[in-house]
Amino acid sequence: MRYEVKIGILAIVAIALSFWGYKYIEGSNLLSRSHIYYANYDNVAGLTIGTPVQISGVTVGAVNDIQLDQQSRLVKVSMDVNRSVNVPKGTVASLATISLLGEKAIELEYENPCFGNGDCAEPGSLLIGNSKSILASFTGGDDGENPLDGLKAEIGSTLDSLEYMLFSKESDNPIARSSQDLAATMENLKFSTARLQRIMDANAGEINATMENLEALTGTLASKQESIAGIIDNAEELTGSLSEVDLDKTMAEVNASITQLRGTLQEADQALSGVSGIMSDVQSGKGTLGKLLQDDAIYDRLNRASMAADTLLTDLQERPYRYIPFKSRKRVLKFDRKDAELEEEQQQ
Repeated sequence: MRYEVKIGILAIVAIALSFWGYKYIEGSNLLSRSHIYYANYDNVAGLTIGTPVQISGVTVGAVNDIQLDQQSRLVKVSMDVNRSVNVPKGTVASLATISLLGEKAIELEYENPCFGNGDCAEPGSLLIGNSKSILASFTGGDDGENPLDGLKAEIGSTLDSLEYMLFSKESDNPIARSSQDLAATMENLKFSTARLQRIMDANAGEINATMENLEALTGTLASKQESIAGIIDNAEELTGSLSEVDLDKTMAEVNASITQLRGTLQEADQALSGVSGIMSDVQSGKGTLGKLLQDDAIYDRLNRASMAADTLLTDLQERPYRYIPFKSRKRVLKFDRKDAELEEEQQQ
């Protein structure tokens, strides 16, 4: 074989390998048999030729062509899918983001698989195109659904369980019992505050008057602040003076006074003892006063003397002329006769 022929054959093989490698990089394996499917999208930002086509995260093909229809502004994407993969009718080709770096992929989604009995999509069929948002891509929900609904449901179920465990009356949890006690306490507090409010409403006038008096008192105290400060200063000076007093000397003087008072009391006690002795002698009839109190004869004599003195005074008042020194005794007798006659006339 000539050298030029070998060079030509080598060039042809190199070109073939280069073409195969280019197609392989684009996602089309020329050595494997595949089916072509299509899907239309409104926006394919980030989608390139060679983007993988996946089912449940397994790559089953690749994008081999992207064409824009300028009239309808729809993008027609051609997908090269392995022939061994059955694509059911009604399959949705969802354009999703599969990494945080923005890497794209087309996910083939369907409810029921097909087995080639007329329920599989024919090669060259147009699949349903769908675009998923980034959040829907990572949470696994449909693009039209709120991906937080499932999370809300889970959180709601968890909160219901916590509510039953912590706040239900049938729960034996200590926190539940504490919350019930707290609720009862708050109810009592509510009743007490309502009652207090009624009392305050009923006594609003007295409270206002008290507050006014308090305001007047505080005003008076504020106006007398200097006087109060002076009193406090005087009290401080007094306490200072008291602290400087010689307490030992004062206590000594107090003790001396107490001793002197004790001596005085002893003397008074002795005097009272003497008086008691005198009273005992009087009661026993000793001495003049005792005899006067105890001897009846002396009492009778004194009584008669008192009666005689009384008679004498009465006669002196009625007949004073008897006791006046007259010149003649006859004249006295004359007056006595007149008195006797007057008495007889009064008796008749």
